[in-house]
Amino acid sequence: MYITEAKKHSLFKFDERGFGMKFYGDYHIHSNYSDGRASVEEMVEAAHLKGLREVAISDHGPNNIGTGVKSDQKYLEIKRKIKEISSEYPNLKILLGAEADIIGLEGEIDICSEITKELDFLMVGLHPYVKPKNLSTAWNYVLGNQLVKINKGQQEKIKNINTKTLIETVNKHNCLAITHPGLKMEVDHKELAKACVKTDTALEINTSHRFPGVDIVLEIVNSGVNFIVNSDAHFPESVGELDFGSYVLEKAGVPPERVLNSVK
Repeated sequence: MYITEAKKHSLFKFDERGFGMKFYGDYHIHSNYSDGRASVEEMVEAAHLKGLREVAISDHGPNNIGTGVKSDQKYLEIKRKIKEISSEYPNLKILLGAEADIIGLEGEIDICSEITKELDFLMVGLHPYVKPKNLSTAWNYVLGNQLVKINKGQQEKIKNINTKTLIETVNKHNCLAITHPGLKMEVDHKELAKACVKTDTALEINTSHRFPGVDIVLEIVNSGVNFIVNSDAHFPESVGELDFGSYVLEKAGVPPERVLNSVK
């Protein structure tokens, strides 16, 4: 599993004066194998036109209701497509990733180990509408994150469940990053950052959702956690649009050395 040059450019535009952090790759892009609106070929072509050096197709896992790949075997089909078109883009490295769904309280995900071995890297994220592994997960995690919207008294409990589940996941799997951590499903970012430092897992700055923002990153910048900036693009026009990440990271004082895909 790797991103070359480091495992170790948002439809929302900012005044770029003073925000000069640049990025060479975009690793969270969806194709029409999941809920993206364009083919693998069209998304890769967009990355090429944006001048990126690396791009990854990272479609949703199969348990993401209504938006995931039909089965985890589809990642092998995407891998074959990438191999077929790679020679057309000698200056662009095309990778296969995945945005797996967490389906169990002990960190189980919806992509089997045989398939994750075929990926260039794995990312995981919390999503509200997933098919859970068992009734306990359905009640405490899936339904719990819906009920907390009307029962604020359970907010701290559900936040703790979300945080623990993510920590269990990065402890169990070799994850490049956690996607949009805390988006619509609250987490303890400080505790999560500690776990990510221990497991060499990055936290994503998601430019499509513009999340997390400066306030959250400021909370965890001193933890030593690394970051990665991704577009979460579902349309070719969004690929490589990463300005929001530059804004957040520089406002929070995060150096390029702590950003996996920054141009050092």
